[in-house]
Amino acid sequence: MVKRVLAGFPTNLTGYGHGPRKALLLHCSLAHGGVYSKLGAAVGGALELTSFDQPGHGRAADWEYDGDLQDRVTEMALELLTEPMDIIGHSFGGTVALRLAVERPEMVRSLSLLEPVMMAVAKVDNPKATAILMQEMGGFYQALEAGRHELAARMFTKLYGDGRPWDSLAEESREAITHRIHLIGAGHRAVNEDHYDLIASGKFEQIEAPTLILDGGEGGAVMNSVCDGLARRIPNSTRVCIAGGGHMVPLTRPNAVAREILQLVSQSQGR
Repeated sequence: MVKRVLAGFPTNLTGYGHGPRKALLLHCSLAHGGVYSKLGAAVGGALELTSFDQPGHGRAADWEYDGDLQDRVTEMALELLTEPMDIIGHSFGGTVALRLAVERPEMVRSLSLLEPVMMAVAKVDNPKATAILMQEMGGFYQALEAGRHELAARMFTKLYGDGRPWDSLAEESREAITHRIHLIGAGHRAVNEDHYDLIASGKFEQIEAPTLILDGGEGGAVMNSVCDGLARRIPNSTRVCIAGGGHMVPLTRPNAVAREILQLVSQSQGR
């Protein structure tokens, strides 16, 4: 682990593997760059992975609502993208990975999107399913706005956790999630709205990098709509489902995810 300042923000870097190709790993909300050790080990012979803690996560500085959260994470990622790399994004990290592929296509050798929460795609393609999800999330946002952070954390974990009941988590884990749950609200606009005009403008259709779009088989109609919608829009894409992996599929099924990433990397030789 290495302390670093990216885009003016103090953070922490974690490295995995010593392969010949450099890769950037963008973690999900409420986690940090150090939780992907099993996935990192599984791809480490082919990739040299770097991940950084996003604002308010891991050992990074707290997020003080200084501008747009996704903008800041994207700016931090761009400082590490000093040469063409394989980009791997999980959940919220997948939305950042998509922005990198759109804004800096020449620096993206391949793109792996693991349960990307680009809910704005489903909002366009499957509004009925999205409306149901928003009803389910309504109580979460109400709890968040009311300052009932533990209740909000419990509700969010039920939808986007690794399948374990809230009460089964260690007290330290529950406290960490509760402490960071406000960050979900900070990223709300980038996830649920086409705020950066990526969908309506047709920018996803211009992505040329070989792309893996992978879900864990338990996200229901909305996640299916997100992944299927991205696969339809991104020309050189492969759609994969790892049944039983859940939203935290790179942690629950690291070897299966690694196989798909390595296959994508092998297909993008010469880029």
